[in-house]
Amino acid sequence: MRKDAAKLGLVILFGLLAAPVARAQDAAGERLRFEYQPWSTQEEAVEEPKLRYGDEGFASWVISYSAAYDTNAFDQGLTLSYNRFLVKDIEWLLEAGLWSFYDQGNDAAYGLSAGIGFRWHFLTRERWTIFADVGIALLGATDAVPPEGTEFNFMPRVGVGFTHEIDENIRFIGGVRWHHISNARTRGDDRNPSRDAPQLYVGLVVPF
Repeated sequence: MRKDAAKLGLVILFGLLAAPVARAQDAAGERLRFEYQPWSTQEEAVEEPKLRYGDEGFASWVISYSAAYDTNAFDQGLTLSYNRFLVKDIEWLLEAGLWSFYDQGNDAAYGLSAGIGFRWHFLTRERWTIFADVGIALLGATDAVPPEGTEFNFMPRVGVGFTHEIDENIRFIGGVRWHHISNARTRGDDRNPSRDAPQLYVGLVVPF
């Protein structure tokens, strides 16, 4: 009888000693299961969507060729501009250009220009846009343009055009503008023979 009681006491004592160890092991296991996360459920980095043409902040280079003709003169230009959309569908540009000026009966003149402009894409679709633009440039030439004018002139412009996507964010651009050259009477009325002609231009838009 005493032996049975002693055995029962040992069993109870062992149970009391083993219970805390078991609880500690269970807690450790729960902690490991909580901290472990399979790779498949971990949060993946979210990439920001790429800007598309016309989105605010989209920037590009535009290289273009232009030609303006009237009955007495033929002007050609090769320009490179940096364009950036200030808000959706409205962009501004900084432009540099090389020019040649041919006047009937006179030697050709050549020039450099620097200008600024704004362009509003008032009709936009997934692959094409139609826009209106306005700008002005300063021109320095090797000879008077037009003849009997001055070597330094202003070149304001206004016109309409279009763009068409030919590859991802690469576009063809073209349009027509009012082409004007004069010195704004900075040398007086007698030395301000202005030039006005329609100007056609074509080019490529390449992301910056």
